[in-house]
Amino acid sequence: MRDLLTLEGITLGFGGIQALSDVSASVREHSVTAVIGPNGAGKTSLFNVISGFYRANAGTARYDGHDLLATPSNARARMGIARTFQNIALFQGLSVLENIKLGAHADLRANLLSASVFLGPAAGEEAALTRRIDEEILEPLGLAEIRDRPVAGLPYGQQKRLELARAMVMRPRLLMLDEPFAGMPPPEKRRMAEAIRSFMRTGGVTTLLIDHDMEAVMGLSDHVVVLNFGKVIAAGDVAMVRRHPDVIEAYLGAA
Repeated sequence: MRDLLTLEGITLGFGGIQALSDVSASVREHSVTAVIGPNGAGKTSLFNVISGFYRANAGTARYDGHDLLATPSNARARMGIARTFQNIALFQGLSVLENIKLGAHADLRANLLSASVFLGPAAGEEAALTRRIDEEILEPLGLAEIRDRPVAGLPYGQQKRLELARAMVMRPRLLMLDEPFAGMPPPEKRRMAEAIRSFMRTGGVTTLLIDHDMEAVMGLSDHVVVLNFGKVIAAGDVAMVRRHPDVIEAYLGAA
């Protein structure tokens, strides 16, 4: 497998606060890479640099051979990068189906006029998108039965799976998940992990994730990068990271 994403020397600061310091890491294609670390380690800041919400002060990022840091954030979505967020960011007044469709806006071809009156190409695109969501997204995530229900009032676990659905409708090559297991009971965590694996098998998705649930992370990941105070303190497979002394100290404190 080749590297789909390569980061070299990523540095990010806000005034006197150094969020990231010389961070280098790689994400292998068709694998799961986890970024872990204590609170405030810089994990979400790194995600924000990759997705274009923050501009790095220094460093390079290559995605599928392209200069990622020189690419506008909206163009990164069209390149196949999708993400979820730590806090649920759904439109509560819209249905499950409508929320998922919003994730596909970057791929729609119809112009503004035809879309506004829902004629011609816009109607065809809408029908094709609905069929694809029904077949490829709702069934694997167990959301088919609530397809037309408003999001407001749905259980937390279903809303987390809905966020994953909205990212997956873009058919991403790189799926970035910010705390996908947060706040979930064990059965929901297992269901979420199974859905991620299913999308990787059927859609060729590469996954980059952040989470504090070590059991879920270690059970799903092929490669783990550990941040502490904005710096990489360890990187490798699960077994190596588990026994790395700097990782043990960062999480448990020195003996």
